[in-house]
Amino acid sequence: MKIDYLDKFKGTLLGVAIGDTLGRPFEGLIRKRIHSQFKDFKNFIKNNRKMFYSYTDDTQLTLHTAQALIDGWGFKMDYLIREFVNWLDDPPIGPGFGCLSSIQKLAYGIDWKDAASKSGGNGTAMRVAPIGLFYSNDPKALEHAAIQSSIITHSHPAASAGALVTAKAIAYLIDKEPNAEFSVDEFFEYITAPLTNSQDRIWQEFIDILSIVKKHIDMPVEAGLIKFSQVGVESPFFIEEFLGKAFVHPYAISTVVCAIFIFLKCLSSFEECIYELATAGGDSDTVAAIGGSLAGNYFGLKNIPSELINIIKDRKKIMTISENLYEKFKERYLNP
Repeated sequence: MKIDYLDKFKGTLLGVAIGDTLGRPFEGLIRKRIHSQFKDFKNFIKNNRKMFYSYTDDTQLTLHTAQALIDGWGFKMDYLIREFVNWLDDPPIGPGFGCLSSIQKLAYGIDWKDAASKSGGNGTAMRVAPIGLFYSNDPKALEHAAIQSSIITHSHPAASAGALVTAKAIAYLIDKEPNAEFSVDEFFEYITAPLTNSQDRIWQEFIDILSIVKKHIDMPVEAGLIKFSQVGVESPFFIEEFLGKAFVHPYAISTVVCAIFIFLKCLSSFEECIYELATAGGDSDTVAAIGGSLAGNYFGLKNIPSELINIIKDRKKIMTISENLYEKFKERYLNP
């Protein structure tokens, strides 16, 4: 079976933007409250188009990451820093503090080693999809680029682990088709492999958490989100008022785990998957951007409904960046 890589590249970047756009209006709300607003989310979108007018910094930084790979014909720290600084002129839409503060320091000429925040937030996992695509056939280069792209702004090991697992998931899915058999065991083995034998406590903890997720894939979406929405979060960042509720925490590991859980629950339809992601509760735009990258990659552009593509701002620009990234990938790995 020949893989249509261009279709996968387009699907991935559009998946980020679709999830980000649909999740944005619900950021900060618990899942129960979100779902109380509609009986059919598809009709809700159709009747409330003005709510879904834009993506956020999740998509912006994903596109800047892609552009850095295009211009550098692969990962180069200087190119990525330049693109991140360029993001400040977009201007940023709903940026997280960790990304914004670090990149502002970079703009002032501060070395990235001193500019990075200590945040373990999801701001690096949300933008790493282009690295997973470009290095899908080059595992070692992928691992290096995913980690390096993370530590520019987030020095915390949870952020690096979240970015690494997300990029590995993208790489795994690029040659998978939705009409073929999907091995959950193989998927988890692949995405956790780079975390093994680490001396870092948090990376080892992430492996254990993902093992628990694998054992609970059969849980209903609501129950799974309640179980995993603050997994790994420690005091003083754990939010007591959301205990026992579906509210995805912005901690990198929690967000990535919830994105993976929902994706694996919805392997039959991009539409079903993106709706569940966008209405997960909590950091809804980011969990949907990360999960949207997985779903967009797995299902490909060909299986994304046109009505969802048409709500995306700058969709032609996203398509063009996807095409340009694919061309660089093809030149480097398919036509050496």
